[in-house]
Amino acid sequence: MRMAMIPEATVDQILKTVNIADYIGQVVQLHKAGQNLFGLCPFHEEKTPSFSVSESKQIFHCFSCGRGGNVYKFVMDLENVSFPEAVAKVAAFANIPLDVQVTQTVQDAPEVTQQKTILNDVKDLYHHILVNTKTGEAALAYLTERGLSQETIATFELGYAPADNKLVKAFLDNRKIDYQVQRETGLFVENQDGELFDRFVDRIMFPLKNEVGAVVGFSGRVLQKADQQAKYLNSPETTVFNKRDLLFNLDLAKSQFKLADGALLFEGFMDVISAYQAGIKNGIASMGTSLTNEQLQLLAKRTHQLTVCYDGDAPGLAAANRAVDILGEQNRLASGVVVLPNGQDPDEFIKASGAEAFKAQVQKRLTPTAFKLFFLKQGQDLTNDEAKLTYIKASLATVAKLRQPVERAVYLQQIAKDTGINEQTLAQQLPRPQAVVQTSVHMATPQVKFDRYQRAQRELLAFVLHDELVQARLVNNNFVFPDARYQDLFNAWLQYLAANHQPDIATFSDTLEPDQANLLADVSMQNLAPMSDEVIDDLLALLGTVPLRQQLQSLKTQLAQAQQLNDQEAMRSLSQQYFGLLRQLKA
Repeated sequence: MRMAMIPEATVDQILKTVNIADYIGQVVQLHKAGQNLFGLCPFHEEKTPSFSVSESKQIFHCFSCGRGGNVYKFVMDLENVSFPEAVAKVAAFANIPLDVQVTQTVQDAPEVTQQKTILNDVKDLYHHILVNTKTGEAALAYLTERGLSQETIATFELGYAPADNKLVKAFLDNRKIDYQVQRETGLFVENQDGELFDRFVDRIMFPLKNEVGAVVGFSGRVLQKADQQAKYLNSPETTVFNKRDLLFNLDLAKSQFKLADGALLFEGFMDVISAYQAGIKNGIASMGTSLTNEQLQLLAKRTHQLTVCYDGDAPGLAAANRAVDILGEQNRLASGVVVLPNGQDPDEFIKASGAEAFKAQVQKRLTPTAFKLFFLKQGQDLTNDEAKLTYIKASLATVAKLRQPVERAVYLQQIAKDTGINEQTLAQQLPRPQAVVQTSVHMATPQVKFDRYQRAQRELLAFVLHDELVQARLVNNNFVFPDARYQDLFNAWLQYLAANHQPDIATFSDTLEPDQANLLADVSMQNLAPMSDEVIDDLLALLGTVPLRQQLQSLKTQLAQAQQLNDQEAMRSLSQQYFGLLRQLKA
């Protein structure tokens, strides 16, 4: 439902300016099928596209999970934001000024808010120590020597945790923070007596922020690594932090995904920061582990392209190969790989070759298959027959997974160039692909099964929404939909039109509660037969029998009860009524 913060005229202007397919197309790969566009639903896991977008109606609907509505509803459901926040996001997409301050309205639980407040205050403490105190000079000098500017350090709010392992404890004690609350922050370790000591000691501190920029944890890097000491130390899992569902820098990078053709995945925080300073601002990093499903879901809500840019050395290429395998198991994100020369990591490449060279290198994105072939060649002496045969077998197995003949031809040509074996011979050796059932993009079968009376009501309501003559006929005949949900939606439509609104489905959707908006999208996106007076007559005739059928069902129930009681008089009376109604129905 609308809130009064933003003028209705502005809301309607934005809605009419933005094509819903353009907005949704940022995160869902849409394909034309008939009159509508289809893709994989971003709200649940699926392999067959059931998510549909109508450009003519400017609404979306998922035939599996039932979500639907206009572009504002899409943003609200996808990002769990309020209506004004959704309008602001769509306005920003269209570069339309709002001239209204929109604040976040979705509130955390009190204990979560308290944890985030504490972590944010500690982040400020660490940052102050780094940039403003003598204690932080060595850490600041290290970052400066790594090439980071003061502006970059400020942007990422980097900090320093000094060698004093009671500093943060004293800081929070001074603020009267309860002992148990302190324990739950993940900022401390404790001894057998329950005494708390700072977890992060003599480390450069990287604040870990969620997708909206709230600090939820930290990662600390040692200045000088000692034996058996981890180079990076992360916060433990807490109420607000789980490394499986967090991507470093997503809060800053997400606004760049559209401009930069997707997200760029780095191995480490410093790679992200160095690239950001070089002008590559769509970089993110996982939390020192392989990509997780939770992280992929986070990305899939915001982009449909992920490019891997790991270190160019052997471990980095192996990690990139694992990432490509993980990405190949899902179908929400298209993927590619940037390979850096001479075994360099992104930070080293930027220092050696400069920002512009790095930007150019990022554009040299390999397809997953091209990268696989490149990776398989690493360390292989292709002048050696055994190594050559090993490479050919592995590379042909990779190419055989491709469905398109043109794709296979491109990579067979590449293998032929690498090995000196002609393409025809290679093609004959391709492993037989597994049988794949070819499916076109289509609507998934709805999970809800409708009986003939439900289908009739849905079809009739859809005709009402698109034809004022059908609407007038129902109003003049005092027609009432047997199902209260459809009648309520019909009433809402009449009230919407009575307020002198134009008959626009997307704008009407804004006036509805979420469940009604979903129902509206569901009804509106049906594939209907051409409308005619005969079709409407048949629908009305069928629905006109519903009251009789309801009475018949009631009489059957009463008859069963009378039989159980052996009430002969009631059985005779009910039977007469029952057969009388049957004759009316058949007539």
